Amino acid sequence: MKTLAIETSCDDTSLAIISYKNWFFDVEKILLHSQIAEHTKFGWVIPELASRLHESKVIDLLDEIWIEEIKKVDFISYTCCPGLPWSLLVGRTLANTLSLFLEKKLTPVHHINWHILSILCDENINNIQFPFIALTVSGWHNNLYIIENTKEENNIDELASYTEQLQNNYSLNQDDIITKIWNLKITKIWFTLDDAAGEVFDKVSRMLGWPYPGGKRIWDKAKLWKKMNFDFPRIWLKKKEFNFSFSWLKASANYKIQEIKKEMWEDLDEQTICNIAYEFEQAVVETLWKKLLKASKHFWIENIALVGGVSANEELKIFIINHKEKFKIKNFYTPKKNLYSTDNAAMIWVAGIIENLDSNNK
Repeated sequence: MKTLAIETSCDDTSLAIISYKNWFFDVEKILLHSQIAEHTKFGWVIPELASRLHESKVIDLLDEIWIEEIKKVDFISYTCCPGLPWSLLVGRTLANTLSLFLEKKLTPVHHINWHILSILCDENINNIQFPFIALTVSGWHNNLYIIENTKEENNIDELASYTEQLQNNYSLNQDDIITKIWNLKITKIWFTLDDAAGEVFDKVSRMLGWPYPGGKRIWDKAKLWKKMNFDFPRIWLKKKEFNFSFSWLKASANYKIQEIKKEMWEDLDEQTICNIAYEFEQAVVETLWKKLLKASKHFWIENIALVGGVSANEELKIFIINHKEKFKIKNFYTPKKNLYSTDNAAMIWVAGIIENLDSNNK
């Protein structure tokens, strides 16, 4: 089974071809154009500009794949939601056009679902142990999910009552919480209440005088930290919930930066910037880990996964690897390449293939 995938949800234009055989998801070809250079001058992603750049670039990427290669695919996958509306429209229009022209089946894919399934890129699904808890960390989303294989007996205590309580407390429908794909059941157990981690990385980066995007710059500067006499608070919020809130951290960073500037009567020196970057990064890392660990212990699940754009942060991955044995985490999954952590079409392929599988298809 083979598919062409199209991703245009935000500021990355990506096309990919992936094949599936004997439980292995093989990324045969992936093309990606990043719009970072165009958006940097504005300090943020400009929706209208993003859609126009997708429109101008997606055909160029399509030409690189060749029509004869596209004719060999069994169906076409594309990002349907969530994302920037006009950017999503570009991908959907191309997918529908190709579907009609080539007489191929069309499969819309949910953006967050394919982030979760990005751990299957260049991987055999039998190497993944279920159930596992996935933490999605990106510029707009921090969510926690439990992924079960419905063909296995999971018997996760409290999950049914917990999701019922979540629905009642936040007026959610069951479809907002539970998604079923093939033999997989994806249950959302918590989400971002305000700013997501990636969003706060960009905002704190801007406070330090750097252009968008800021995650990589903070990561690089944090490596140069030295002993300091301040820290940012780690707030775990409600004990029985696994929600995320990073607005408090953004405010703490802003207050500290302004306080230091008043004390110094000048702009921040390089070492102070490095120290702020390090302490901010540590606050995010420890908070994400604490929430993930809390969910793991609450539901007695020994397998965890980290996905989404911020999952490419080496400090976060190293922190989890260094602590997982102490807290009896059996398996830790993350995308095999940093490319698969970003908004790319490889994940759309995987999710599209899984949605087209049946229980007897191998």
